[in-house]
Amino acid sequence: MKNTFKTINRMVVSFFAAWTFFLSHSCTTNKKDALPEANIEKEVNVVPQQSKVTNEILGQEKAWAEALVAGDMKTVSAIMHRDFRLKRVYGDAPPITKEMYLGMPGMSASSAEVTSFKIAEEMGPIVTARVTMTLDWQQEGVGKLPPHFDIIDTWQKREDGTWQILSRVSQIADKPFTEKKNAD
Repeated sequence: MKNTFKTINRMVVSFFAAWTFFLSHSCTTNKKDALPEANIEKEVNVVPQQSKVTNEILGQEKAWAEALVAGDMKTVSAIMHRDFRLKRVYGDAPPITKEMYLGMPGMSASSAEVTSFKIAEEMGPIVTARVTMTLDWQQEGVGKLPPHFDIIDTWQKREDGTWQILSRVSQIADKPFTEKKNAD
């Protein structure tokens, strides 16, 4: 029994020593696959290409904005899923259906721009995007509407490959969203 414990103890110590050696060796060995300094700069400055899904959904967001300015509710309707819902985080209004949105009286926009866009989650045929829009718009009986909105959109891919907006959660923003970080 004493010999068994001594053997196990020696095995553990040997394993620990070998593990420590390999760990320290891997940290100090110069890697041959490292890029030369000039290539490292090149790699850092490469702009990552956007995915096909990102381009398609950003295109739909921009098409929606352009259609609002043009007063083209037929295009807006085509972009919307039949079960579309708009939920405003401000106020206590109930969700707005596709029919309610398309039927809002006296809605007009002289400009609408997607000011930021980022895919938040991609789950096959369902994608969630964070969007901010800056608009110059008004509604009859209400007047000028707030210019900046922070939006979470959920998109669904149809069988024909086109994307339709299924839901939009909208919040008034004080200013356009920017992803720029403060450089201190």
